[in-house]
Amino acid sequence: MKLTNILTIKNHGKKKDDIIRLNTIVYTTLEIVRKISFLLYPIIPESSLKALKIFDIEEKNIKLDSVSNNDYLTKGSNINKIDILFKKIEKNND
Repeated sequence: MKLTNILTIKNHGKKKDDIIRLNTIVYTTLEIVRKISFLLYPIIPESSLKALKIFDIEEKNIKLDSVSNNDYLTKGSNINKIDILFKKIEKNND
């Protein structure tokens, strides 16, 4: 799926401003996922790399200085499905 497809939402009787706002929210959320994954890479590298598979970002492309870049993801970028990042820990009721 492409970022363009996610950000292209059909207008079902909504104002154009609502669609623009929704696109902004989706883009901002994706940027936050990218930035948090970069920052957590030194602590939990495997999970960070799994999360970055969403954006086709490889380990060699992780640069902490890009966290300040708010326009890292570009229109038309691929968005991939990923596996579960963390397994659920079941609580024993013993």
